[in-house]
Amino acid sequence: MSRRSISLLLLTVALGLLVAGGFVQFDDTSGFGAEQWILPLGGLAFVPALASVVTAWPDPKARLWLGIVLAALTGLLIWESISDDGFRFIWSRSEGELALLEFATGLVAFVLIANGVQPAAADATAMEPGVTQQPGPGRWLVRTAAYLCGTIFVVLVVIKAGADYYARTECPEEGDCLAPIAGFVWGAVAVPVCGLAVLVIEIVLWRRRRRNTAEVGGG
Repeated sequence: MSRRSISLLLLTVALGLLVAGGFVQFDDTSGFGAEQWILPLGGLAFVPALASVVTAWPDPKARLWLGIVLAALTGLLIWESISDDGFRFIWSRSEGELALLEFATGLVAFVLIANGVQPAAADATAMEPGVTQQPGPGRWLVRTAAYLCGTIFVVLVVIKAGADYYARTECPEEGDCLAPIAGFVWGAVAVPVCGLAVLVIEIVLWRRRRRNTAEVGGG
Protein backbone atom coordinates (compact mmCIF):
# COMPACT_ATOMS: atom_id res chain seq x y z
CA MET A 1 0.00 0.00 0.00
CA SER A 2 1.11 3.56 -0.70
CA ARG A 3 1.73 6.12 2.02
CA ARG A 4 -1.37 7.98 0.84
CA SER A 5 -3.61 4.95 1.35
CA ILE A 6 -2.07 4.08 4.71
CA SER A 7 -2.38 7.63 6.04
CA LEU A 8 -6.03 7.91 4.98
CA LEU A 9 -6.75 4.49 6.51
CA LEU A 10 -5.16 5.58 9.80
CA LEU A 11 -7.25 8.76 9.80
CA THR A 12 -10.38 6.68 9.25
CA VAL A 13 -9.43 4.45 12.19
CA ALA A 14 -8.96 7.52 14.42
CA LEU A 15 -12.38 8.89 13.47
CA GLY A 16 -13.94 5.48 14.03
CA LEU A 17 -12.46 5.29 17.53
CA LEU A 18 -13.84 8.72 18.38
CA VAL A 19 -17.32 7.72 17.22
CA ALA A 20 -17.14 4.35 19.01
CA GLY A 21 -15.98 6.11 22.17
CA GLY A 22 -19.03 8.36 22.20
CA PHE A 23 -17.10 11.59 21.62
CA VAL A 24 -18.92 12.27 18.35
CA GLN A 25 -22.72 12.14 18.41
CA PHE A 26 -25.40 13.19 15.97
CA ASP A 27 -28.55 13.04 18.09
CA ASP A 28 -27.66 14.71 21.40
CA THR A 29 -29.47 17.91 22.41
CA SER A 30 -28.32 18.03 26.03
CA GLY A 31 -25.20 20.01 25.19
CA PHE A 32 -23.02 17.66 27.23
CA GLY A 33 -22.47 14.77 24.84
CA ALA A 34 -24.87 12.66 26.92
CA GLU A 35 -21.83 11.73 29.08
CA GLN A 36 -21.36 8.44 27.23
CA TRP A 37 -17.61 8.66 26.70
CA ILE A 38 -15.31 5.67 26.68
CA LEU A 39 -12.11 7.45 27.65
CA PRO A 40 -9.60 4.73 26.64
CA LEU A 41 -10.92 4.85 23.05
CA GLY A 42 -10.61 8.63 23.04
CA GLY A 43 -6.98 8.46 24.11
CA LEU A 44 -6.27 5.66 21.67
CA ALA A 45 -7.67 7.74 18.80
CA PHE A 46 -4.70 10.10 19.07
CA VAL A 47 -2.31 7.32 18.07
CA PRO A 48 -3.62 6.61 14.53
CA ALA A 49 -4.36 10.31 14.00
CA LEU A 50 -0.74 11.24 14.70
CA ALA A 51 0.51 8.20 12.80
CA SER A 52 -1.53 9.32 9.79
CA VAL A 53 0.34 12.64 9.60
CA VAL A 54 3.71 11.00 10.27
CA THR A 55 3.09 8.41 7.54
CA ALA A 56 2.04 10.98 4.95
CA TRP A 57 4.76 13.54 5.68
CA PRO A 58 7.67 12.03 3.64
CA ASP A 59 5.54 11.88 0.46
CA PRO A 60 4.34 15.22 -1.04
CA LYS A 61 1.36 13.58 -2.76
CA ALA A 62 0.34 11.83 0.46
CA ARG A 63 0.62 15.14 2.35
CA LEU A 64 -1.53 16.84 -0.26
CA TRP A 65 -4.25 14.15 -0.20
CA LEU A 66 -4.35 13.97 3.60
CA GLY A 67 -4.52 17.77 3.78
CA ILE A 68 -7.42 17.86 1.32
CA VAL A 69 -9.30 15.20 3.31
CA LEU A 70 -8.71 17.09 6.57
CA ALA A 71 -9.87 20.33 4.94
CA ALA A 72 -13.04 18.59 3.77
CA LEU A 73 -13.49 17.12 7.26
CA THR A 74 -13.15 20.61 8.75
CA GLY A 75 -15.81 21.91 6.38
CA LEU A 76 -18.08 18.99 7.27
CA LEU A 77 -17.64 19.63 11.00
CA ILE A 78 -18.50 23.30 10.55
CA TRP A 79 -21.54 22.43 8.44
CA GLU A 80 -22.80 19.85 10.93
CA SER A 81 -22.34 22.22 13.87
CA ILE A 82 -24.44 24.83 12.04
CA SER A 83 -27.14 22.64 10.52
CA ASP A 84 -27.61 19.87 13.12
CA ASP A 85 -28.61 20.82 16.68
CA GLY A 86 -27.89 17.27 17.83
CA PHE A 87 -24.31 17.15 16.55
CA ARG A 88 -21.71 17.10 19.32
CA PHE A 89 -18.00 16.62 19.73
CA ILE A 90 -17.26 16.95 23.43
CA TRP A 91 -14.11 15.72 25.15
CA SER A 92 -15.15 16.67 28.66
CA ARG A 93 -18.00 19.14 29.22
CA SER A 94 -17.44 22.07 26.89
CA GLU A 95 -19.03 22.64 23.51
CA GLY A 96 -16.08 24.90 22.72
CA GLU A 97 -14.05 21.76 22.14
CA LEU A 98 -15.79 21.35 18.77
CA ALA A 99 -14.46 24.76 17.72
CA LEU A 100 -10.99 23.75 18.90
CA LEU A 101 -11.20 20.54 16.85
CA GLU A 102 -12.29 22.48 13.76
CA PHE A 103 -9.45 24.97 14.22
CA ALA A 104 -6.87 22.24 14.79
CA THR A 105 -7.91 20.13 11.78
CA GLY A 106 -8.02 23.26 9.61
CA LEU A 107 -4.49 24.28 10.61
CA VAL A 108 -3.08 20.79 10.08
CA ALA A 109 -4.82 20.63 6.69
CA PHE A 110 -3.28 23.97 5.74
CA VAL A 111 0.23 22.85 6.73
CA LEU A 112 -0.11 19.57 4.83
CA ILE A 113 -1.49 21.18 1.67
CA ALA A 114 1.13 23.94 1.68
CA ASN A 115 3.91 21.38 2.05
CA GLY A 116 2.28 19.07 -0.48
CA VAL A 117 2.06 21.65 -3.26
CA GLN A 118 5.31 23.52 -2.72
CA PRO A 119 7.87 20.75 -3.36
CA ALA A 120 6.59 20.22 -6.91
CA ALA A 121 7.22 23.87 -7.79
CA ALA A 122 10.60 23.76 -6.08
CA ASP A 123 11.60 20.67 -8.07
CA ALA A 124 10.59 22.33 -11.32
CA THR A 125 12.66 25.41 -10.46
CA ALA A 126 15.63 23.29 -9.47
CA MET A 127 15.61 21.64 -12.91
CA GLU A 128 16.25 24.95 -14.66
CA PRO A 129 19.96 25.44 -15.46
CA GLY A 130 21.74 28.08 -13.42
CA VAL A 131 18.81 28.54 -11.00
CA THR A 132 19.47 28.15 -7.28
CA GLN A 133 16.55 26.66 -5.37
CA GLN A 134 15.17 29.15 -2.84
CA PRO A 135 12.46 28.66 -0.24
CA GLY A 136 9.17 30.04 -1.49
CA PRO A 137 6.97 32.52 0.35
CA GLY A 138 4.71 29.63 1.37
CA ARG A 139 7.30 28.69 3.98
CA TRP A 140 6.28 31.74 6.01
CA LEU A 141 2.66 30.63 5.94
CA VAL A 142 3.60 27.10 6.93
CA ARG A 143 5.70 28.31 9.85
CA THR A 144 2.92 30.65 10.95
CA ALA A 145 0.45 27.77 11.02
CA ALA A 146 2.96 25.62 12.90
CA TYR A 147 3.52 28.40 15.44
CA LEU A 148 -0.24 28.75 15.95
CA CYS A 149 -0.65 25.00 16.45
CA GLY A 150 2.22 24.92 18.93
CA THR A 151 0.97 27.97 20.83
CA ILE A 152 -2.56 26.59 21.12
CA PHE A 153 -1.24 23.25 22.37
CA VAL A 154 1.04 24.88 24.95
CA VAL A 155 -1.68 27.24 26.18
CA LEU A 156 -4.19 24.40 26.60
CA VAL A 157 -1.65 22.32 28.52
CA VAL A 158 -0.74 25.29 30.74
CA ILE A 159 -4.41 26.08 31.43
CA LYS A 160 -5.00 22.49 32.52
CA ALA A 161 -1.84 22.43 34.65
CA GLY A 162 -2.67 25.75 36.29
CA ALA A 163 -6.23 24.74 37.11
CA ASP A 164 -5.09 21.40 38.56
CA TYR A 165 -2.35 23.05 40.64
CA TYR A 166 -4.74 25.67 42.04
CA ALA A 167 -7.36 23.03 42.80
CA ARG A 168 -4.83 20.95 44.77
CA THR A 169 -3.22 23.79 46.70
CA GLU A 170 -5.75 26.58 47.14
CA CYS A 171 -9.29 25.28 46.79
CA PRO A 172 -11.22 24.62 50.01
CA GLU A 173 -12.96 21.32 50.52
CA GLU A 174 -16.28 23.15 50.56
CA GLY A 175 -17.33 26.27 48.71
CA ASP A 176 -16.49 27.85 45.40
CA CYS A 177 -13.21 27.10 43.69
CA LEU A 178 -11.61 29.53 41.26
CA ALA A 179 -9.33 26.94 39.70
CA PRO A 180 -10.65 27.51 36.13
CA ILE A 181 -9.92 31.24 36.41
CA ALA A 182 -6.41 30.51 37.69
CA GLY A 183 -5.89 28.17 34.75
CA PHE A 184 -6.88 30.87 32.26
CA VAL A 185 -4.51 33.33 33.96
CA TRP A 186 -1.68 30.83 33.51
CA GLY A 187 -2.74 30.40 29.87
CA ALA A 188 -2.73 34.17 29.32
CA VAL A 189 0.83 34.35 30.63
CA ALA A 190 1.85 31.49 28.31
CA VAL A 191 0.80 33.45 25.20
CA PRO A 192 3.55 36.14 25.35
CA VAL A 193 6.06 33.46 26.42
CA CYS A 194 5.23 31.51 23.25
CA GLY A 195 5.48 34.75 21.25
CA LEU A 196 8.98 35.33 22.64
CA ALA A 197 9.94 31.76 21.74
CA VAL A 198 8.68 32.32 18.17
CA LEU A 199 10.72 35.53 17.94
CA VAL A 200 13.88 33.73 19.08
CA ILE A 201 13.29 30.91 16.56
CA GLU A 202 12.80 33.39 13.73
CA ILE A 203 15.97 35.29 14.64
CA VAL A 204 17.96 32.05 14.69
CA LEU A 205 16.53 31.02 11.29
CA TRP A 206 17.22 34.47 9.85
CA ARG A 207 20.83 34.42 11.00
CA ARG A 208 21.26 30.90 9.62
CA ARG A 209 19.88 31.99 6.22
CA ARG A 210 22.23 34.99 6.15
CA ARG A 211 25.20 32.77 6.98
CA ASN A 212 24.28 30.26 4.28
CA THR A 213 23.81 33.05 1.74
CA ALA A 214 27.20 34.53 2.64
CA GLU A 215 28.87 31.14 2.29
CA VAL A 216 27.29 30.57 -1.13
CA GLY A 217 28.26 34.06 -2.28
CA GLY A 218 31.81 33.67 -1.01
CA GLY A 219 32.11 30.29 -2.70
